[in-house]
Amino acid sequence: MQMPFKKILLAGLFTSVISFSQVSWASNSALTTNTASARYDSSTDIFQPIYAKNGMVASEQAIATQVGVEILKQGGNAVDAAVAVGFALAVVLPNAGNIGGGGFMVLHNEKTGEDLALDFRETAPLKASRDMYLDANGQVKDGKSLFTHFAVGVPGTVAGMEMALKNGEQCLCIKC
Repeated sequence: MQMPFKKILLAGLFTSVISFSQVSWASNSALTTNTASARYDSSTDIFQPIYAKNGMVASEQAIATQVGVEILKQGGNAVDAAVAVGFALAVVLPNAGNIGGGGFMVLHNEKTGEDLALDFRETAPLKASRDMYLDANGQVKDGKSLFTHFAVGVPGTVAGMEMALKNGEQCLCIKC
């Protein structure tokens, strides 16, 4: 009985993929067996959930988190706290991707029942064009989209935070 060409081709392809995968896995495992393995420190894990009665704030930096907590304590809502934490992070942890960038926010306005999705990503400058990175022959100019003044986006974070605050409860002032 003769096997159809497609079945033979598929069987050969499957065998090749399996063989390559095993060789690839074996070579990768050989590289990693002699490397130092990081030991996981479970002593800092929280194995029990943390509960809060009136709200919770978490960020990558303690000072920014405390700013959000203070906003909640003074009557602000989750949006107020999130925006305050975002601006605080711009000061205490600038590499967190703050006011020079953009983002997204999904929120629910309890008063109106409205769900909102805000898109405040960076946008292209007004004079940007679809061929601004091309030469006269229509070829991409190396590095022009990466290492020149043409490689910028207009930040959207501040405008996005302003949009979000329309759903807030108060100004972003911490009363001392």
